[in-house]
Amino acid sequence: MTEDIDDAEGDGGPDRADRPHVLVVDDEADVRELYADLLAAEYAVSTAASGPEALDVLDDSVDVVLLDRRMPGLHGDDTLDRIRASSVDVRVAAVTGVAAGIDVVGLAVDAYLEKPVAIDDLRETVDRLVRVARYDDRVRQYFAVMQKQAALEDAGVGPVDGEYGELAHRRETLKAGLDDLRARLDPEDYEILFRDLDTPGHESPADLYA
Repeated sequence: MTEDIDDAEGDGGPDRADRPHVLVVDDEADVRELYADLLAAEYAVSTAASGPEALDVLDDSVDVVLLDRRMPGLHGDDTLDRIRASSVDVRVAAVTGVAAGIDVVGLAVDAYLEKPVAIDDLRETVDRLVRVARYDDRVRQYFAVMQKQAALEDAGVGPVDGEYGELAHRRETLKAGLDDLRARLDPEDYEILFRDLDTPGHESPADLYA
């Protein structure tokens, strides 16, 4: 059965909807509980005991998945393949007892942590992937607004029209948010963020946001 850690802090903290969402996938209950406890103060945390349960929980609300590789039933690597084949755009960190080998090169993860994981390393990895996920989402929204503005201008709709003004305001708001997020990104964040540029089929950065 899938566990949802919705109100772990119990102290009137930020509402779940206002916090980034982390999905912890591990067949060991004590590991799931440990990670959930460590992250619950800052994140909305859901947990799943298997690959199939994780796929049932996964939706667009999830920002980061912490995924064990060695699980009974559906293997972690197979779960990862299904996550990547889904319509959900999410950052995934492998958190596993499987030592890193040459196979990691082709593994579609954004981070790789070997158990036992230091508390600071776990939190730092989640923080980094959330920053990258949020920046990526803002870029996609900003690009969509730009495209809509261009389409309206081509159709002769200008700044005097009320809805165009709302769109322009939305663009400025998104730009301000992007500037703020960009100021907090470091070189490792950018490495993760633009790793997808090497993905076959993408001919330009703009194509990533189509």
